[in-house]
Amino acid sequence: MEKFKFIDHISDLQFVAYGKTLNELFENCACAMFEGMMSEINVEEKFECSGNLISENLTDLLHDFLNELLFIFETEHRVFKKFIVDIKKNGNYNLNFIAAGDKSENYIVDVGIKGITYHGLSVEKKEIRGENFWEANVLCDI
Repeated sequence: MEKFKFIDHISDLQFVAYGKTLNELFENCACAMFEGMMSEINVEEKFECSGNLISENLTDLLHDFLNELLFIFETEHRVFKKFIVDIKKNGNYNLNFIAAGDKSENYIVDVGIKGITYHGLSVEKKEIRGENFWEANVLCDI
């Protein structure tokens, strides 16, 4: 199964991501977002940062997760290559993440993302030919 694919969009960055698990789906969404920003994604893993997010639903959780990574990119000048996500449901959804990467000054960022929009944003569990997987549609405002 492919991790993600970019969708042609007239003015923004759009992608569909996939995962065998919900954790893998969120990791692949983060990878797609940073790959969409940089034509060369050979980012070294020189540091790690971590975070925790809580949300009532998966759509808001994905929105908040990707925007949190963008906030770290903008404020701490970091780009990421590898993500480890752990989502638990206990009433609300609780997401813990670790992101590994490097200083953004060491790389060329081709596309500046302002934020993740709610337009068309979705997180769905699907089944094709008896195989279950997760799919997310994401539109990034550039």
